[in-house]
Amino acid sequence: MPSLLPGVLAQVDANPTSQGLPGAQLLQQMIDWLSQVALWGSLASILLGAAIYGLAQQSGNYAGGYRGKQLALAGVIGACLAGVAPTAINMFFQAAGG
Repeated sequence: MPSLLPGVLAQVDANPTSQGLPGAQLLQQMIDWLSQVALWGSLASILLGAAIYGLAQQSGNYAGGYRGKQLALAGVIGACLAGVAPTAINMFFQAAGG
């Protein structure tokens, strides 16, 4: 029985497409909205981090300044990930032979 398993698995084929999928446009719109929310969250994190950093440095609160830097950097990383995610997914799929 185990010797049949590789032959059966080798016959599987998948071609991802949204053509004919019920609700495909709604799913795409929801993904676009999620990406927009991620960008808004990233912007909020950068601005809030900058404000915390500035206020904390002026008051001598170095722990707060560090937290502000963390928030700002997290916002930058979040924006980068939100922007590169679709390209990375497509690139990895193509690299895997899709």
